[in-house]
Amino acid sequence: MNIVLTIGRSPEGTNTSQVPSKYSRVSRQHATIRWQDGKVTIEDNGSSNGTFVNGSRVTSASLSENDTVWLGGKGIDSRCYQLDMKKLFAMFPETSSKPVPKSNSDDYTREFAQVKKAYIDYHAQLSKLTRKTNMRMQLPKVLLSAIPAVIGVVLMLKFGGNKGFIALSLGGVLTGVIGTLTMGKSSKRQDKLSEDILDLQLKYQKLYKCPKCGKEFGLDLHWKRIQADGKCPHGCGAKFV
Repeated sequence: MNIVLTIGRSPEGTNTSQVPSKYSRVSRQHATIRWQDGKVTIEDNGSSNGTFVNGSRVTSASLSENDTVWLGGKGIDSRCYQLDMKKLFAMFPETSSKPVPKSNSDDYTREFAQVKKAYIDYHAQLSKLTRKTNMRMQLPKVLLSAIPAVIGVVLMLKFGGNKGFIALSLGGVLTGVIGTLTMGKSSKRQDKLSEDILDLQLKYQKLYKCPKCGKEFGLDLHWKRIQADGKCPHGCGAKFV
């Protein structure tokens, strides 16, 4: 027996699964899912934004009920669509009914690689964002502060004596004024940085979670600690060897 299921925003044929239109990164005829001889595979139909199995873009791949499959991206964008694997496998005979051996059902080592990647990508983006913002905050202040000081030194060398000293002092006062004026802009950039960090946390927190129970780990918990324990800290039984 061979069962073919077409999935997309406007699938054609008898066996189809339509994705809601709000998931705009999914193509009209995005992918084809096949069941044959008890095995389930997915084939990308040349979609614009790709099909991803456990975080990797594929043209075709074998599927299991424990896999994570996204259409249209890796799941970071809300316009991507995640397949419900339990419902999918329930559509095919001799798949969901077969019990998975206990030794395999709790082994999520392969899936944990994507969880680890989410943590690493988050902290890399956080570091990049912080450095970029700090540079934007400090560079204008340094440049603007240097101008009055240079002018004061030039005037002091030109006029000498008390006039030069007065000019240098005025340059120092002007430096302080400029510093005060730039404080407001620095404060706005700091607020923007806080918002960007929050957006970054919300984006990656959805990915940094147990691949079995779906509970979030918390981005302050290093992936090495989780891997060292070798199991889900929420107690769902998932193992990360």
